Amino acid sequence: MKKLLSVLALILAVTFTTQAYASTPESNEQSAVIKVTNDNYQALTKQHELLMLDFWAPWCPPCRALGPHIEALATEYAGKVAIGKCNVDENAELTNKFGISGIPAIFIIKNGKVVDQQVGYCEKEVLKAKIEKWR
Repeated sequence: MKKLLSVLALILAVTFTTQAYASTPESNEQSAVIKVTNDNYQALTKQHELLMLDFWAPWCPPCRALGPHIEALATEYAGKVAIGKCNVDENAELTNKFGISGIPAIFIIKNGKVVDQQVGYCEKEVLKAKIEKWR
């Protein structure tokens, strides 16, 4: 019985991950979320007084669950606060710079300095409160 449950859990995990991976935020060209990379991070912190940065990976279920909240906040704060996502698999330099050991990891960066952070899934209102605190 334990083996059957383990196999079923594995099948569900693979199915969820495969579906999640098929629709990554980068494929949505209409998105207000900024794709943050090793190369553009410094420029973004100089260009925007306040940046909310989500470190994520497409294979991470909590990251995928948080994605719609990030998208909604990016739309809501468009032109006021920069909201970005950094794929940890594609940006090792930036991931190491921030000491990321668990994802999702969200950082609030004001004037180039980290002022707040959140590790793990949370509701949209938690992130919104952090943004409002530092606006």
